[in-house]
Amino acid sequence: MAKAKQRSSRKTAPKRKPRGDKQEKIEELPPVALLDDMGECTPAFKRALVQLFARFDEDRDRLLNEEELKKYSLVCNGEGNGFSEEELNDIKEFFDWKDSPEGTGLTLRGWLQLYMTQTQGREDDTWEDLTKMGYDSQLKLRTPYSLKAEGELKAKLEELIKLGEEGKLVEFIDAFVMSDVDQEDRDAFRDRLSGVGAEEGSSPDDPGQILGLLAELRCCLTGTNVTKVEGDLEDGPLEFTFDSPAPGLEMVERGVVFVKEDGRWCVEG
Repeated sequence: MAKAKQRSSRKTAPKRKPRGDKQEKIEELPPVALLDDMGECTPAFKRALVQLFARFDEDRDRLLNEEELKKYSLVCNGEGNGFSEEELNDIKEFFDWKDSPEGTGLTLRGWLQLYMTQTQGREDDTWEDLTKMGYDSQLKLRTPYSLKAEGELKAKLEELIKLGEEGKLVEFIDAFVMSDVDQEDRDAFRDRLSGVGAEEGSSPDDPGQILGLLAELRCCLTGTNVTKVEGDLEDGPLEFTFDSPAPGLEMVERGVVFVKEDGRWCVEG
């Protein structure tokens, strides 16, 4: 499923000191065991896998067909890194696959076999998959677990992306930043977004410029490349962590923190 990565870490906006209980992160407990002493799935792990199987069994035929498996692999591995035909053929060959007039696809038994096999050899990959699908270290679903913006934040991101695409940088910045950002900092931010003072030969997809920033906002909007979402979906703060969408920087981990100020979503920092 997920491919192991070595990451560096960069953030879209600097974080401020916590303000109130909602911004305090809960320390996670040590991860629970995924396999028992016999190498079989523990009850908690099996329950999570059954939930995931049901989540991606869109046609409710109790099988994961090729299309459903590809959708799952894209969520785990990111856009452009779905299962190849060779990988799908391996799944059909080595795990319980049903091919009959009633339906074709990986059975729940095969799904459990697949993850049991992966976990025996690459447990870190399994935890990465589980984290991307919204599970914490105790195999409980976090809130939110969809790994993409919903509700008012979704509408806000759509507004920001539209303003950025139309080149309305002043309006974009007013909607993007918190009210306590002074005019001097707003002007400097606008210059960076428009490329004023950029070094010759710099990439237009640099995360400090508008195209790169819009690409990162699209990650939060669609869930593409998002590996973790933490916080309060309704009132903030809400932090998205994702693999950089910039070409050549896929191994760089990025992040953005959204907060709610006087009822409106904006970006912290």
